[in-house]
Amino acid sequence: MPNKYSIVLFVSILIWTNTLFSQVKKLTRPVDKKSTSIIKPEKERPYTKWSLKAGGNISVIYLARNVKENNNEPGYCGGLTYEVNNFVRVATLYSRFRPINIEPTWLDVKANTYEMNMEILAKFPNRKTLLYPFFGLSYNMYSGYFTGESDFLNLSEYYPVNSTVKNNWTGLNFGVGLEHNFGILGLFIDYRMRVGKQETAINIMDVCYTGGLKVRFPYGNLAKKLGSPNDRFHWF
Repeated sequence: MPNKYSIVLFVSILIWTNTLFSQVKKLTRPVDKKSTSIIKPEKERPYTKWSLKAGGNISVIYLARNVKENNNEPGYCGGLTYEVNNFVRVATLYSRFRPINIEPTWLDVKANTYEMNMEILAKFPNRKTLLYPFFGLSYNMYSGYFTGESDFLNLSEYYPVNSTVKNNWTGLNFGVGLEHNFGILGLFIDYRMRVGKQETAINIMDVCYTGGLKVRFPYGNLAKKLGSPNDRFHWF
């Protein structure tokens, strides 16, 4: 029969063995891959969501009134775009046209337009070329001297002859554009129609082609690199 010292020694060895086994089990437990996986930092965006557009346009100013045989008139435009996400962006545009004469009925015609559009982006596989149908609203301003001569639209019923007429209206825009980017710079071309109300009916008021240069605003390290005053590309 074992004595009390043997029992105490046996119990002590049992406790020590159990403790040692528990420690070894903890050391040999499989590592949780989720807890030890290296989280890769998100790649920094080289450009912000904002960009600037500027260029020229050719438009049939006030289509219903412009009865000239060659009625396309040049102008210039500029605006900002904001990328909501990879598929949608919002674009603003201001267009202004040089003063023209629509002889003999209208003289010294001035026209300009403010507009805001939503563009739906379809990206080509190269990720640099975009096709974007768009729609939106425009506010159009037109003024000209009405002579009343060759008044085929009978506008003398609405406006006094030999007077300056000003028309402002809100319209709808529909169109499609194509864009290709070269890093910070890009080229774009748009085709758009503006729909609005004439004196008596809703009609196409303007058909316009726009093209020009796009500049994306740099972000993060790219912005610091371009804006650093300590490189040889800065002269002051």
